Amino acid sequence: MSSTIRVAQLSDTHFLEEGAEPEGGHAYDTTEAFAAVRDHLGGRAGTGADLDLIVVTGDVADHGRTEQYRLAGDAFAELPAPVNVCPGNHDFDVPFGAGMGRPGVGTSRVVEVGSWAFLFVDSCAGMMQPDEAGCPVDPPGEARLHSNGSLGDREAAWVRGMAAASTAEHVFVWLHHPPAVTVPFMRNDDYTDEWRALLADLPRVRGFGGGHTHIPGEYELEGRPVFVAPSLKNNFSLEPQTWLPPGYRTYRFEPDGSVTSEVHLVDDQRWPRRPFGRLLRSLFMGEITHGELAEIVARRAAAAGDSA
Repeated sequence: MSSTIRVAQLSDTHFLEEGAEPEGGHAYDTTEAFAAVRDHLGGRAGTGADLDLIVVTGDVADHGRTEQYRLAGDAFAELPAPVNVCPGNHDFDVPFGAGMGRPGVGTSRVVEVGSWAFLFVDSCAGMMQPDEAGCPVDPPGEARLHSNGSLGDREAAWVRGMAAASTAEHVFVWLHHPPAVTVPFMRNDDYTDEWRALLADLPRVRGFGGGHTHIPGEYELEGRPVFVAPSLKNNFSLEPQTWLPPGYRTYRFEPDGSVTSEVHLVDDQRWPRRPFGRLLRSLFMGEITHGELAEIVARRAAAAGDSA
């Protein structure tokens, strides 16, 4: 197969049950955002005949609950091409594994298309802990929710082994946490170092496609492009400091190993590109934490109530 491979990427869909409150408190209606993205993608792709694959790079559910995966799986089955999904830090291992299976929706870890091998990496694998039987399970409480990426020895060895064993000419990595993120609040230098060590021995890896930051962008790590997809929960630009509408990415994977990608945002009056204030900027710059932001917002709301 010598033709161009065409892929669409969704990320950070953060599905919620009807009436549930989003983690963090501020979000689009993700069911509505998904429908808009689905229609926009279908309008571009016609019947989907020009797409070889649609990938979803994690944070499928907002709280990792069973009903959220049922809704997500039903929604993904409506997309106009086969779908493959990897987990994010909001995707708790057992409900994610149990809830994603649908005809046309999979969680395969390796997908080969033409001259390309796509590796679907669990970028939270390094957080997993052994249970009484020695099987890896999520850490207790909500620790997984606050991860900024960790491969661990086992997942790193899997990446190395799969990239070496594949007979494909080119390898591309799909994962939730992009390495070397440019947003200080979400930067994890130890995680980036794990990838630097791997890339030194994996010359066929041509790039990465991830999400997590809710800030679409593109940069390089060790000469490989890193593409960051928009989110469906909330979406931002740092320059200028504005909210963005939900969206997705499309990719072209060429037989010569080159990759190009484009961001598509669903501009609509439901999601205006309005400026955001100093508090959100302070969060992104790592000057305050999520918890501190929530406390400040709560204090302001209480003060407003008292004055009323």
